[in-house]
Amino acid sequence: MKQKIIVIGLGNFGGNLAIKLAEDGNEVFGIDKNPEKVDQIHSKISHALGLNTAEESSIDFMPIDDCDLIIVAIGENIGSSISTTALLRKYYKGRIIVRSLSPLHRTVLEAMHIDEIIEPEAEYAHDLSNRIMTKGAVKSMDLYNDYEILEVRIPPKIVGKTLSEIDIKNKYKAHIVTVVKQENTLNYLGSMTVEKRMHGIMHSVYTFEATDLLLVFGTRPNIDKFIEENQ
Repeated sequence: MKQKIIVIGLGNFGGNLAIKLAEDGNEVFGIDKNPEKVDQIHSKISHALGLNTAEESSIDFMPIDDCDLIIVAIGENIGSSISTTALLRKYYKGRIIVRSLSPLHRTVLEAMHIDEIIEPEAEYAHDLSNRIMTKGAVKSMDLYNDYEILEVRIPPKIVGKTLSEIDIKNKYKAHIVTVVKQENTLNYLGSMTVEKRMHGIMHSVYTFEATDLLLVFGTRPNIDKFIEENQ
């Protein structure tokens, strides 16, 4: 569903996020006080505005009345982020996501009753750590109660076997949610690229292929055991 989204702070994180949201079909308003950043992105998103959002007068120029979400992605100035967030809390009653820059910053945001706080660097570091520590891991998602979903390269021993044959549920107390199929295709420049697509709902007769990526649900020790015992 198309949304109207304001992204405040157009640095590396905020700028790339704004572009991705626009590519996904959303109407994106990118805002930054640095005119160079606004100029760099204005042709890639719906609207780009040069505003100092730490000043109360900026509220009059932001389309907050009918937007679905505001993301405060400011990445260099904690004071500016806090002032911007405080103003949004005062004038906007919708959904706000704020980037945290330090533990103290997070504490202040929590005191302001901001429920959605993100730490892109920490999240990337955690994801990278998972990829390093778990053999064959490509991506990861933390869940509750020590459960995770890991995207992993297929262990060689299960290639050619069916889902029922590997019996991952009973042997490892884990579950393969689905697989990501990978196919080599030529792009418009004639270069070979890998196209990925979800297989969908898994059935017991599904036979695993050597190029499959697995989305595995379970605890880290159980997933690690499944991968190690099937190398």
